[in-house]
Formats: sequence, C-alpha cells, structure tokens
Amino acid sequence: MLNKKRIIICSTFYSPHFIGGAELIAHYQAKKMKEMGHEVIIFAGDSEIPAKRYDLHQDTYDGLCIYRVRLQPQDYNPNFINFYHRPVIEHFSRLVDDFSPHVVHFHHIIGLSVGLIHSAKRKGIKTVLTLHDHWGFCFKNTLIKDHEEICRDYGPCEDCLPFIRDEDGMEIPISMRKDFLAIQLKEVDTFISPSQYLAEAYGRAGIPKEKIRVIWNGIDVNRFSHLSKSSMRDTLRFTCIGYLGKHKGIHIILDALSFINHKHRVQINLVGVGDLVDSYKKQVEYMGWENSVKFWGKVDNRRIEEVYRETDVLLLASVTPENQPVTIAEAMATRTPVIASRIGGIPELVEDGKTGYLFEAGDAKDLADKMLEFVLHPERLKTFGENAYGKIKGNTFENQVGKILALYDEKVFGLGEQQRGEKLIVCVGKCVGNECSQAMSFFRKKREGERCRFVMGNWLEEDQFREAKMLWVVDGKAKLEDVSVGMQYGIPLLVPQGNRALKSLCSSANCGLYYGNGNEAEACMEYLLYNPKAASIMGQNGYHRLQEMDQAFDWSIRNKRSR
Repeated sequence: MLNKKRIIICSTFYSPHFIGGAELIAHYQAKKMKEMGHEVIIFAGDSEIPAKRYDLHQDTYDGLCIYRVRLQPQDYNPNFINFYHRPVIEHFSRLVDDFSPHVVHFHHIIGLSVGLIHSAKRKGIKTVLTLHDHWGFCFKNTLIKDHEEICRDYGPCEDCLPFIRDEDGMEIPISMRKDFLAIQLKEVDTFISPSQYLAEAYGRAGIPKEKIRVIWNGIDVNRFSHLSKSSMRDTLRFTCIGYLGKHKGIHIILDALSFINHKHRVQINLVGVGDLVDSYKKQVEYMGWENSVKFWGKVDNRRIEEVYRETDVLLLASVTPENQPVTIAEAMATRTPVIASRIGGIPELVEDGKTGYLFEAGDAKDLADKMLEFVLHPERLKTFGENAYGKIKGNTFENQVGKILALYDEKVFGLGEQQRGEKLIVCVGKCVGNECSQAMSFFRKKREGERCRFVMGNWLEEDQFREAKMLWVVDGKAKLEDVSVGMQYGIPLLVPQGNRALKSLCSSANCGLYYGNGNEAEACMEYLLYNPKAASIMGQNGYHRLQEMDQAFDWSIRNKRSR
C-alpha cells in the first residue's frame, strides 16, 4: 500500500521560464511523484513574472501547483548576498505551515535563500538536498579560477573575490558566505549526489560522507528511445546543447574546427543562449565556417527532440567539472554517441571508446581528433549509440524516484565529527570594518582546522543564536537593541571601544569585552572561546542585566499610564 507523502520541491528557478539541468530534474521528479499518488507542490523563484520584488505568485504547470517568488538579478548575483533573503523565507515558512509537508526536497536554492533549510528543519520536517553543482562551496559555482585554472582548494575563496556586497553596497568578507552555508547545510538530513565525483567533492568540502547518497539522475527513456533521426548524406552533425558561455567550452569547440580539414563533411549545431553568442558568431565568420555552424537559439526542452533528430554526435566541451549533465543522458537515450571532456562526473556516464569519446578538457586538438574518429569511421555511430542506450535504458525516472522515496524513509544521521566541533561567532553591524575583517582572517589562519564560523546576525533566526559562543559588534554604530538577542540567550559580548554605550554596558555589567583595534579584537575572541567558564559568567551577567532593563522599562511604562 502506498505510503502517501506531502512533498515540497524547492528550486531557485523552475520550468518553463528557465531551463537548466537542475530545473529539468526537479520538474520531472515532481511530476513523477505526483503521478505515483503523492501530494507535491513547488516553491521557486522567478525573474520573469510581472510583479514587485519578493511578491508571491501562484500558477500551474504540467498539472503541478507552483508558488513563485519574484526575484531580481541582484538576488542571485554571486557578487552580492544571494544566499539569504528574509522575505523569501517568510513566504516559505507560511507555505510550510499551510501544507504541512513530510519532506522538503531542495535542489538549487542560491537566489531563493539557503535559510529555507533551517526554516523547514526547525519544524521537524525531513530535509533532502540534491547536489547539482558546486554552489555549496564555490560562489562562482564553476570552480574556475583565473586563466581557466580549476580550483583544488575550497578554502581561500578570497583569492577570487575578497568581499561580497549587501543591499546597501557594504562589503562583507566572502568567507562569511561559506560559513553561513556550512551552518545551513548542517541541517540537511540527506544529500543526493547524481555522481560519485560530486559526492567526493562535497565530502572534501566538509559534508559528512554518511549523509550523502549517490543516485543517478533519471531520464524519460521511453520519450527518447523511439526517436527517428533525419538523414543528412555525407555530413556529420555535432551538437552542443547548453549555455553558450566560456565555462561550457564553446570556444574549445570552435577552436577545434581549425584542425578539421573536412569542412564539407561537418556541421556544428549550437543550441542555447548565453553572454558570448555574438562573440562566437564573429569568430565563426572570421574562420569561414558560417555555412557549417548553426546557432539555434533557445529551444524549450519540450521540443528538444527536434534537436536530437538532427544530431549524430553530442558534444560537451566543458572546462569546469560537470556533475551528471542531463544532455548526455538524453543523448544516450536517443542512441546518440557523445564526445565530452574528461572531467568531473562525465567519465561515469561516457565510456571512452564504447559509448563515445573523452578528450582532455580545454584541448581543442584532442577534441578535433575525436570528432574525426566519427567523420572517418561513421559506422561507429550505430555501435556506440546502441552501447550508450544499453547503459542508460534502466535509469528511468520511475527507478530514480523510487530510490528517492525510499530514501525519504531512511534513518536520519546526526552531525559529523567535524560539524560537532564548530564554534559560531555572530557578527552584528551594518558592515564589517577593515580591522574586523583582518582580525577575522588572522584568527582563521591561527586556528585553522578548528571550524570557527563567522556569520552576520541578521542572517540567523533567533533560535540559532543559542549556538553562538559570542556576539561580536563589528561596526561602531550598533545600538543596545542590536545586542539584546545575544544577551537574551546568555551570550558574551565583544564590542568596539569607540561605542561608548556598549563599552559602558560591558564594563558596568561585566557581560563582555571591548577592543580598540584588530589585534585586540583577535585577542578578545581567543579569550572568550578558550575560557568557557569566564565567557559563561559574562553571558549570564548580560542576561540578568537585560532582565533588569526590561523590568525597569516595564515600570516606567506603568508609571506613565498611571499619571
């Protein structure tokens, strides 16, 4: 008998307004779950609906009820705080209260808010997150450093971008993004990774391995397996489907053409849109390939069969590690061989010399050589295509969703050893001054490996403050009400010497320390973290002073009313 569940699927964007691999997987999973008798609704962002920022709009797509929040480009821009938006959390929290889900299944949620995870978890709801890419530890999401170098050390993000900005343009150290995400991801019960590569990457980034399950993305095999291809005599059609940008290696494909002398026997289909389309068109014209390279523009996935009918070989030339590209799975289901970069999770799908060919990422000559293998030996198209279909045919959405539903009922694991030893330092203020930023950086290096987490207080819910070891005022304009939440939970204060009111509070109530510069701030942090008894006494003193102030305020109000 079906154990019927209520499920919320969360995705930064959702079909049909934005089409990417993560969005397609989220939609087809949701659709299949509903077909299997479960109650499923969608919570997503949208940048196209005509509404004010953060307005909530309800619509229906493919029979699924979708709640869309209006987002603006800044909300998902990696140079800004794109991981926490309180109005989005408030919408989501009300939806959770109304729908009472058994499970919230997150997909890509940068742009919505990573705070959705805590919002669900504090209400006792099972939380599952499918990992589609690297956003959990790379603000760019591509792992590409300067000069197309792949990042191997997930720690020093400041090498790429020292600061991100808030709504007012104030600078905040990029390291605080990673700390906040780590705190939120800690509350995910189970992670799903479609590739072993990505599971291991998140393991290196600090996610407990026992929380990660590798489940391949499903594919509608029946939809693609009966596709018949159009014929184009003596011409081989190589197709690339996806975002036309540098990280997808479109420039590698075009550079490879200079090594191919059989121009009349090759056609390139570039399907998608991107920021470099005009540049690519100029490059094609300059190379004299304009009659052999076709720019299709955006093609809705509901019409993607039109593309595969005119495809003999799928190309994927990514220079950044991919997880498990949907386009490869679709191509395999249509019995289409694949040529792809030997990077990330791609080799888990593409078997070199059997279902397609792998080439060294970024090597245009190697790509050209692999393309010529099919040009000179077209009989391999059928053999490789059948091998590809044989590998993917059992990976249906039914099988994938069945594994996911079983996972929903699995035992929830506790925190990993590393996560249990984390020390949370809550920062309060409109911005993080240079001295505080430097003190934070020096302290991290000095205590490397101890997992100290620095986050802004306005990113947290009140109940999360209970975990804080101290409340650090990082700008001189903070007021008493800015630190009252910390005092309420018995957290010691660390305040700037120049803020007379807060310095006086710490001195008179013995509820914290004050600092005059970055070096003093660093020394004070070390004292409060590694002298827990003294820190606890200060925190309790702060709590009692807050009670006294509240009582005095209450008596003042009563006296005014009695006059």
